[in-house]
Amino acid sequence: MEIYIVLALLLTLFQSWLIPMAIDIKNLHWMMGVRDSSPSASILLKRARRASLNLHESLAPFLALVLASMYLGIDNATYACWWLILRVVHGATYLIGVPYVRTLAFIGSILCLAAMAMALL
Repeated sequence: MEIYIVLALLLTLFQSWLIPMAIDIKNLHWMMGVRDSSPSASILLKRARRASLNLHESLAPFLALVLASMYLGIDNATYACWWLILRVVHGATYLIGVPYVRTLAFIGSILCLAAMAMALL
């Protein structure tokens, strides 16, 4: 299960830092500076930021459930794997603007968290 912690943290790094930076590379001077004024953000950058915030909202419960599963010796690897896959799908569909698939991926990831929690009971 440790691999899912590492992969979730890599996804967070990728989705929270690398993707927005790549989208906003034209403002590299601003990113490297003191950021006193903010340049206007593109629609794609705004989507990337919202997707990142959404990931952050479910990351803490995911990490807590994985750690609790490891501590209690409960195999939640399947749910953890599906959570990770669905979060990747959610982030990608958020960026490209596919609303219904994005919502289904989000709901699926929440159901994975619920299933992980139920397995702990």
